[in-house]
Amino acid sequence: MIILKKILNYFLIVFYALFIIEFITRALLFVPTNINVFKFGFDKNIIFEVVDLSKMQINIANKVIDNKNKILKKNTSKKQYVNIWSFGGSTTYGDNCINASSWVKELMKINNKTKVKNFAFNGADSDQLVAILNINLEKKEPPEIILWASKFNMKNILTKSDYRNKKILNYEFTDTKKNKIFMYIKRLDKSLKSYLLSYSFFDVIILRLNFTQNTPKKEFLTDKDIEMMVKNFELNTNEAIELSMSKGVNEFYIVSLFSRSNFNENNSYQYNLYNDYLKRANKKYFGYLKVIDLEDDLKEENEDYYLCDHIHQNLQGNIFQAKKINDFILKNSYFFKIKK
Repeated sequence: MIILKKILNYFLIVFYALFIIEFITRALLFVPTNINVFKFGFDKNIIFEVVDLSKMQINIANKVIDNKNKILKKNTSKKQYVNIWSFGGSTTYGDNCINASSWVKELMKINNKTKVKNFAFNGADSDQLVAILNINLEKKEPPEIILWASKFNMKNILTKSDYRNKKILNYEFTDTKKNKIFMYIKRLDKSLKSYLLSYSFFDVIILRLNFTQNTPKKEFLTDKDIEMMVKNFELNTNEAIELSMSKGVNEFYIVSLFSRSNFNENNSYQYNLYNDYLKRANKKYFGYLKVIDLEDDLKEENEDYYLCDHIHQNLQGNIFQAKKINDFILKNSYFFKIKK
């Protein structure tokens, strides 16, 4: 009886300690986020994502977006410039070749009526970018236009044990499959992450401190891996589009930049699936979404002139793509169409 009482006391101490830690964690995270921090674990639609701890880019949001009653109004107010947000990885962030600039900077030089806030960063994937989009739409006035150049870095999720749409896709990538010995540990880890925000938060901190996680791994992809990888990108991009619609962003453009990879046969299946998605998205969001496809604008004989490696544009490449993007926007955007 005494032993049982001691066990119960220890259990209560642990329980209260966890409760206090959890409450303090949620209270601290409430400051840079929102009230959804207290709903995490109780509402299955609330997601928790940390993009950058140093900048406190933390997204806690309801993943279910209701656009049924949303009425989009064209922003007809006269401005000196059109406010644009751009999202992407290193090819959009720019300056990855010597004196390379970026297509975003060159776009503003070509069209002085545009003011572009570039949210891209090296290595960014759609998992991270949709979180950054949500964080900024919650805190700032929405832009008139969003340029979404996130087709690269899809493969980043191959080594993630808990990528963004794992619950929806219910798929474990080949490269992240573990031995059966670790299955129970993984299930426990998954359960704790689903209910304890403090556990999820400290897990992110530990991962950030574990520099060995960035060690390149030998890539082995099955067709199913590629299908799920592109599907994850599709889900994230659709969410970004619907989120933008719900927040009053007037126009959304998917920008498909060119690269040497376009001619790589090993990537043909991935790009076929990607291009199939673009066609579906065009139909699904007709009138709101537009696709700027630059893949065919790079000719094989011009690769060395526009690129410094297999994917990054040099100065000439960034200027060339900026002109193409600007021409497309001038012809298709509500904000630049010349009224006759």
